[in-house]
Amino acid sequence: MNLVFPKRDACFLGEHEERRFCLFTHAMGRPRGAILYVHPFAEELNRSRRMVALATQAFAQQGWSVLQMDLRGCGDSEGDFSDACWDSWLADLDRAHAWLNTHLAHGGPTVLWSLRAGSLLASSWLAQRGLSLPWLAWQPVFQGAQYLTQFLRIRLGADLASSSQSGNVLAELRAALKGGETVSVGGYGLSAALARGLEGSSFALHPGFHAPVSVIEVASGEPPELPPATSNWLNKARQAGHACEGVATSGNRFWQSAEVEVALDMIAPSQAALQGWAP
Repeated sequence: MNLVFPKRDACFLGEHEERRFCLFTHAMGRPRGAILYVHPFAEELNRSRRMVALATQAFAQQGWSVLQMDLRGCGDSEGDFSDACWDSWLADLDRAHAWLNTHLAHGGPTVLWSLRAGSLLASSWLAQRGLSLPWLAWQPVFQGAQYLTQFLRIRLGADLASSSQSGNVLAELRAALKGGETVSVGGYGLSAALARGLEGSSFALHPGFHAPVSVIEVASGEPPELPPATSNWLNKARQAGHACEGVATSGNRFWQSAEVEVALDMIAPSQAALQGWAP
């Protein structure tokens, strides 16, 4: 049996310190549109690569081109993680979106696809640019402030094993960030500017947003059910007039695992949403 895989091109956008590594997967068959992927935060980016690659392949076989950009200081792009800030990441999305619009004459829609804290960045970008794009949100983080606290607790957990004074670590880290310092958490240098942008972000639809949104999550239960926080978010978004749907699937929480894991059940409902958005 001969398996046909989509064509993938690796390239860099920009020069010198502005170079961003991109992976572009070409649509197979009749092109339906393009997808701009917004990756998750810190180590979750690395842990999710296998699952994202499988989904990208499935989307390409459905007729969607997919652009994956490593943001500043992430993956194979220039700079260290400590060099990144929220505004530089927003600018990276500008460049990726512009590249898609310039280089693809597919005639179909450009869709946003975000994973975890990528939804926070995508929310900020859409609101600040006044854009509305069909949006596939995988396992979105709802509040940046809460996520920042969870991220800082990685450092707290490490210090608990070696210090009786570790109860103050979280407060000290926050004080250092508010003072403009860069702190080290789980091997990542977190700048004050990036922490500030993350803390002030939320997964939200700006008042002028008018595109469909599909939230897809790995959930527990048999059959799986969306958690209350997600259901409440969807209800409020619908009450505000937004076209939103939510789908709960079974699978592994691949973005958390140190082992390579996947949640293949997320792909089919994602393809169904894309099918509805195609011309």
